[in-house]
Formats: sequence, structure tokens, C-alpha cells
Amino acid sequence: MQHKWEPANEQDHRTIAEQLGREPRGVLGIARRCKYGYPQVIVNRPIISQAEELTVFPTTLWLTCPYLCKLVSMLESTGFIAELQARIADDQQLAALVKRDHETHAQFRASLVPDEVLESLARKYPSEYQVIISTGVGGTRSPDGVKCLHAHFADYLIRGANQIGAAVYERLDADLYCSSADCRLEN
Repeated sequence: MQHKWEPANEQDHRTIAEQLGREPRGVLGIARRCKYGYPQVIVNRPIISQAEELTVFPTTLWLTCPYLCKLVSMLESTGFIAELQARIADDQQLAALVKRDHETHAQFRASLVPDEVLESLARKYPSEYQVIISTGVGGTRSPDGVKCLHAHFADYLIRGANQIGAAVYERLDADLYCSSADCRLEN
């Protein structure tokens, strides 16, 4: 699987920290930038290892743009997740597409981890290995689940094929870029 993103530089790390309100961990790169050059979506390492501590991080594509995060949060607050879950429950074709989106996202996540690391993880930490290879967007364990609209939207913006992310995009019906030359102030 081919990966397309650019490395995060020192300024990107500072910007992401401001966007998230904390220091980012495990940033592999910037998958999408806004028109002002700030990160909108970052790619995270699926496994973060510090000293003896191993952390599995299933949110591989992270929406960091405060403007977009606010729009998606407002959409979540309207009950859109429940509406999507009801649609999935009533539509077998949609459920199959959502399941496929989760499976391809798990494959994408696993592709970010070197084979020898995955093999070691499978031997030493089998439950963490299962999280990497089998959970869907945002780490959901349900093949037709909608855990986080932010994660689905980020997946849609980067990988393109995400039914839930596409529904978010359509429902937002908004410009994907804030009006400020410093989107970090849009929180």
C-alpha cells in the first residue's frame, strides 16, 4: 500500500500541539493541509513505544484542524451518529460498504507497521496485535459501527472511500477551509 504524506517539521509539531491543546505523540506526517499551510489531517503511528511502555493507537488519521473539528463536533451533537447507525441497520448494502471501509482502514493501519514489528507484536502482545489488524476506523470493533465522525471524516478526506466520512462531508455542506489566515484561532 502506497503512503502519501509529507514529514511533519518542527513548526508543524508546534501547530499540531496548539490545535490539539497538547503535545502530539506518534506523528508520522501531514496527510492534508489547509490553504494556509496548516495541518488539517495527520497520520499517526499505530504503535507508540516509549521505554518499556507500548501503546496501540488505532486512530491512524487524525483530524486536527480546529475549524473542521468544531464543524464535525456540532454535527455529532445533533445526533448524526445515531441517524447513521439507523441507516446502516436498515440498509444491508450500506452496512456492507461500512464494513469494507473498516476492513480497508485496518489494512491501511497495518501497512504502517513493519512486518517484523507486526510479527513480534502478534507473539508478545496478541490482543494489541488484534487491535492493529482488525479494528476499524477510530478503533471500532463493530464492523458496522460509527464510533467517531472525526475519524471517519479524516479517513474520507485522505483515503476517499469512507461511506460515513462522505455522509459527514455532504451534511456539512461547508467550505473545508476557515476564513482566518491562522486557523488555530478558530476553536
